[in-house]
Amino acid sequence: MTNSSRKILLGLLAASLPVLALAQSQPAKPAPPPRPRPVVITTPTPNEQWQRQVDRQQLQDRQNQNALREQLRQGSLDRQRANTTDPALRNQLDAADRSQQQLYRARQDAATRQYQTLPQPDSTRNAPARAGTAGR
Repeated sequence: MTNSSRKILLGLLAASLPVLALAQSQPAKPAPPPRPRPVVITTPTPNEQWQRQVDRQQLQDRQNQNALREQLRQGSLDRQRANTTDPALRNQLDAADRSQQQLYRARQDAATRQYQTLPQPDSTRNAPARAGTAGR
């Protein structure tokens, strides 16, 4: 190998070193996006659905009974008040009416609260959704 061919070879090697260095350090690939979680369908069992419907109906029945009781009470109070001429007795009737209205509201609120605090269907028994088996 002659001196000039060595110089040419060294020149080519020196020129190719930066290119080789860039080829060695490839840019890092971005991390793949996280895999989505499996979809969990929480459907109550038929027994739980039926129990929830029964509870809802019982709440409605209690509220209807309380409303009817309140209407009857209000009608009775109105008749008593209309037949009363004594102002002191009217004041007593008004005070009794206010306390009865508070009791009525408390009954309605208690029935609603009791319904809302009933245990909800247990979602831990539900399994992740499975792919369909059609066509297999």
